[in-house]
Amino acid sequence: MKKHLRKTPNLAEKTSSLNAHGIVLATLFTGVIGSALMAVININRAEMMPLSVMLFITLLFGYFGYLNVARWLSLFTTLGVISSLVYKNNGIRDPAILGLVVVLIAAGLLAGRKGTIIVGTAILAEVILFGFLESQGYITNKFSQFNYFADYFSTSLCIVLVTVFQWLVIARLNENIKTAEQEIAERELVETQLRDAENRYRNLVEQIPAVVYISEPGAAGVWHYVSPQIEALTGFTPEEWTGNQNLWYRLIHPEDREKTVQAESTALSEGHMPRTEYRLQTRSGAYIWVQDQSMRSMENNVLQGFLVDITARKIAEDQLQKRLAELNAVRGVSETLIAQTDLKELIQQTGDQIRITFGVDNLFISLLNTTTSQIHFPYYVEKGQELQAPSLTFGKGITSSVLLMKKPLLINENWNENSAEYGIIYYDNHPAKSSLTVPLMIGDKGIGAISVHDMEKENVFTENDLRLLSTIAANLAVAIENTRLQESLKRELTIQEKLVMELEQKNAELERFTYTASHDLKSPLITIRGYLGYLERDARSGNFDRLQQDVSRISEAAEKMHNLLNDLLELSRVGRIMSEPQTIQFEEIVKEGLRRVEGQLNQRQAKVQVGSEFPQILGDKERLIEVIQNLVDNACKFIGDQPNPTIEIGVEKRDGENIFFVKDNGVGIRKEFHDRVFGLFDKLDPDSSGTGIGLALVKRIIEVHGGRIWIDSHGYGSGTTFYFTLSEKPTL
Repeated sequence: MKKHLRKTPNLAEKTSSLNAHGIVLATLFTGVIGSALMAVININRAEMMPLSVMLFITLLFGYFGYLNVARWLSLFTTLGVISSLVYKNNGIRDPAILGLVVVLIAAGLLAGRKGTIIVGTAILAEVILFGFLESQGYITNKFSQFNYFADYFSTSLCIVLVTVFQWLVIARLNENIKTAEQEIAERELVETQLRDAENRYRNLVEQIPAVVYISEPGAAGVWHYVSPQIEALTGFTPEEWTGNQNLWYRLIHPEDREKTVQAESTALSEGHMPRTEYRLQTRSGAYIWVQDQSMRSMENNVLQGFLVDITARKIAEDQLQKRLAELNAVRGVSETLIAQTDLKELIQQTGDQIRITFGVDNLFISLLNTTTSQIHFPYYVEKGQELQAPSLTFGKGITSSVLLMKKPLLINENWNENSAEYGIIYYDNHPAKSSLTVPLMIGDKGIGAISVHDMEKENVFTENDLRLLSTIAANLAVAIENTRLQESLKRELTIQEKLVMELEQKNAELERFTYTASHDLKSPLITIRGYLGYLERDARSGNFDRLQQDVSRISEAAEKMHNLLNDLLELSRVGRIMSEPQTIQFEEIVKEGLRRVEGQLNQRQAKVQVGSEFPQILGDKERLIEVIQNLVDNACKFIGDQPNPTIEIGVEKRDGENIFFVKDNGVGIRKEFHDRVFGLFDKLDPDSSGTGIGLALVKRIIEVHGGRIWIDSHGYGSGTTFYFTLSEKPTL
């Protein structure tokens, strides 16, 4: 037995070694392909080509068994190349920084926890060193002025987190592997013990007198002799066996009678020695398993055989099968828990696996929302049908009971009376006969429960079932908590990415704003300064006509600056100073916007066509009126020489979304200017009136309302259509 137990770890070690060799080769091969592909598509070709060659060389080392050389040479070579790219290019903002994370992941695959710690520490030191050198001005790149301590800190923190998480994952996998190896060893030990037990029983039959008998074959065969051991085996005396010729057949379990007699008849007809196993009832009413082995006597056509009690062996086999079933069930559930990261799918597949394992048609998995104190049922099956069970307030139902007790609840009999004690609720007026419920626990915190029910029989669930379901529940609880943490992390990362993107957009917008504002404000100042000189000269010379012209030009420049400053102030208020959002008919916004540009419309003799079936919207009414006012005013300015100038305002439905539009038949806008027109002071016609802020103001208002705006125009003479959307829930 000891010799057998020593073989299992050796086999596991050989398997582990083969697996490690395959992982190293697969990882190196992937690195070769990846670096070669990047070289082919000319991404850092000068570095990727040598790297792919070097990785191929390490692949050859690994193929011929030099795994340590292959591991560390490939890791430090790749780390050096990626680090040089980060240093040469754009520092921590260069896409090559992602290569450091890939190297860290590869370190875990190639060198396990040791590789994770060494490479993770090297990368962390590199990022910190790079940040120090860049902050001190020793190295620079085009993003150096935008890099702050928070950038290096967050990058370093990410490296630390990836290193720690990868170390923990590898540790957990190693632990699982050790556990699996222990379970395999235990199973082989049980199998060995079972074989030893069978050998002992065989030796016992061969060496110690068992129940020896002589009888005729068949159900009605006459029993001529039974040894005295029959009384110890069944409780019946030899005289009772020989005196009651139907006793043997009557004591066989009803489910085993026909197949036992048939097996005996078939063996005899084929010339074999009959050997059967069946359940035999004792005088006490209990059933034992016996092995019946006999041979035919050629002299008088009777059977000479013996009976052996094999109840212990059958119990061991049954327990082994149950243990194997439990291990298979846990393995199946574990595979589901590892494979799934979506909480809904995780619970669905786990519930289906539990139903198959326990062979039940009634099962629910409940989860407690600690914020609302509501118990939800993401998985609820009744009589094989998935149902939508209503939520419960914590304190009601069996979930609350097991969470408060922090231990499983097994009810195998008197279900109505016992369930009432725990406040169990059933919805179809059809109570169960047996039930088993275990809590989902994370430490001392309960997050839900798993409950299986049998609606037909009592005493269905055993202590083994309780132990198995508890194991599944423990694994499921950890998986649910991990899935929730992953989803929370994803949400946080999404929010962070969105904020970073918004910040970058704001910085770019601020830079453009500063440049254009300073540029356009200089123009009237230069005009004023110039004409002040003329004013002084004309005043000295007494030229009052020119003096009046100078004053007029200075006044015009001042008025232009005044308008620019007012428009800039208005633009800066959008998103900061907004009225309380209200639900209004968009048709009212259109009417008010048209009223405010009535003078421009009359001056250009433009005809306005307003559509119908405008929806209700939620937003800042005054700002949205400014949108219509500016778009219509813009259409009037660029209507051109159309004999029948027309402006159309309407709404259309696309993919369930309301698309508003303002369309004119004016001069049109070439495609290359479609985005430019929304910029500050970007006037395609310098001689047109206005400051060039109107469309920028329109775009800002629509974005604040959660919408977007775009242009449809095919160039000169084709007219222009401004399309825009508005969110149902604007972020005002």
